[in-house]
Amino acid sequence: MKKNILLIVTGIFLLTGCESFLDKTPVSDLAPGNYFKDKAEMKNWNAGIYSSFQSALSRGQVIWGEVRSDNVHTTTYATAWIYMNALMASKDEASWEDLYQCISRCNIGIEKYPTIPNILESEYAPYIGQCYGMRAYMYFWGTRVWGKMPLITETWDGDLKTLNVPRASLEEVKGQILNDIEMALTFLGTDVSDKYYINRATMYALLTDFYMWYHEYDKALESSDYFINNNSFVLAQGETEWKDIFTNPANSKEVIFTMHWNFAKNKANSGWPGQLGASNTNNGFQISQAIFEEFIDRLRSDDGADSRLWNTLDTVKLYYNNSRLPLTYATYSASGIQKCIKYSDVDPDREYDNVNEVYKSHYRVLNTTDSEQQLVMYRLGNIMFLRAEALNQLGRGDEALDLVNRMRQRVGYLKDAKDEVDGVNDKYGIESVILGERQLELYGEGCRWFDLMRTGRLVEVMDKVYSARQEAAGVTITGFGHEGTKYWPVYYREFESDGALAGDQNPPYAER
Repeated sequence: MKKNILLIVTGIFLLTGCESFLDKTPVSDLAPGNYFKDKAEMKNWNAGIYSSFQSALSRGQVIWGEVRSDNVHTTTYATAWIYMNALMASKDEASWEDLYQCISRCNIGIEKYPTIPNILESEYAPYIGQCYGMRAYMYFWGTRVWGKMPLITETWDGDLKTLNVPRASLEEVKGQILNDIEMALTFLGTDVSDKYYINRATMYALLTDFYMWYHEYDKALESSDYFINNNSFVLAQGETEWKDIFTNPANSKEVIFTMHWNFAKNKANSGWPGQLGASNTNNGFQISQAIFEEFIDRLRSDDGADSRLWNTLDTVKLYYNNSRLPLTYATYSASGIQKCIKYSDVDPDREYDNVNEVYKSHYRVLNTTDSEQQLVMYRLGNIMFLRAEALNQLGRGDEALDLVNRMRQRVGYLKDAKDEVDGVNDKYGIESVILGERQLELYGEGCRWFDLMRTGRLVEVMDKVYSARQEAAGVTITGFGHEGTKYWPVYYREFESDGALAGDQNPPYAER
């Protein structure tokens, strides 16, 4: 690993202010060896964990989970080598630096919190529980992106000569994640009201996701049981509540865990807006034509319009820029489709056309310089679709489709999913319906690539997509290519720092 990753373990930050990490900013250097003298310092250190979590996933969520998938289409401003799955170890997007920065801070918290003078276990329990939970979350992301990961669970002295950590096997990483989740659950209390912090509900969401990744469907179903008849979490009903998931997550009973990003405290975010919907620059990607056309089909359906369409794309601007014609397939090329407004509030400065008596737009498109957004990491809708997948795999297809219908009906689409498959024992067909619905529901939330990996459909789906992208670019058509490219390469600088990594690059990549 790069030197500046692991030197963080010797402590290169200090955070000050009130308890909430949202109000803290780094101000000076600090070594943990002479830190943790009182409880306030524990709270400050925990704030640093969430700061590094923001750095790790504010861009990583969409880069790793969306950009290579069939969810997006290029706007011609795309990061083409990612869009074409031509990944390279020389690109810093392949670095796991930010994940390990967060992991390193968690390691220090786990070691140091119980040593604070005069502290009770009841006082440090929620904080150390968050450390275990966040470390599990980071390793879960890491193993899905890179596969094998170096397991670093203790503090490190900062001397590069002592660093010799090989990549652990997939099974070892799996065991570490599960152990950390179990440890988190032993410390975390029952309060799940604050959506910006790892809590007990976050762990059950992660546990459901984890078991689905490893195809342990009975355990996934058991983990998702936590949310059944749990009054703290309720599916959003109707278009207004569904939109509030993204614009007002703190008060949405569907949201489980979310990331807060504020320009004043976190600086510019070129992550989510820069990729999917920035007003001040040319974002690289737009919603795929296939998803758009499915939404249009549902708009024209006798089974009720799907309100997720106008909560994902600014259909008011589309309507206006397309000379106020009804939305059709052809609208895909109209101005406005390139900008996703899933996290956008209503624009207070939207312009009104007095002649035609219509607003020219409705939502304020986020930008990369001063926007405030709250990226959803886990929400009940995601978990309920995973639960439907588990039910299907356990031979309970009828229940799985009932759950899909429930998810559709809440956004105004009333078509019976059971009419789309040939019987309730058609596991592949039912899974296809669930994945299609997840694609519409979770667009932009970093799930699609991993959905295809988890269900073994990645090459099947993306081979055709990559062939089309290659043909459009005028390059040799190879389709998906080597199956090993489902993983990212390990960044070349990691091999320079950690001798134990030598020769252990993901195939078919080169180490440089």
